Amino acid sequence: AKALIDAVNAEDPNRETSEGKDWPKELLYSRRMSGMLERYAPDADDAIKLAVSAQHIQRWKSPRSDYPMDRKGYHQWRAELNKFHADTVADLLVEAG
Repeated sequence: AKALIDAVNAEDPNRETSEGKDWPKELLYSRRMSGMLERYAPDADDAIKLAVSAQHIQRWKSPRSDYPMDRKGYHQWRAELNKFHADTVADLLVEAG
């Protein structure tokens, strides 16, 4: 499941440089958050580790700019993004078995 999540995050067309290496933005975010979890909760169970890796999965597919730039638009974006993330990860978990 982690490899599938990483593969999907690696599709991000947005790039970011870290330590001299060019990364897909959401893959880098996933790696950073996984590293943070390892430092603060090294005994976290697999479900938490997967959740941390997948929390921004394919976020580029739903840009904030597609919604009104007000409080209501922000909440609508977040609600739809939460559902999108959950559905995407659920499909990957089924694929992983």
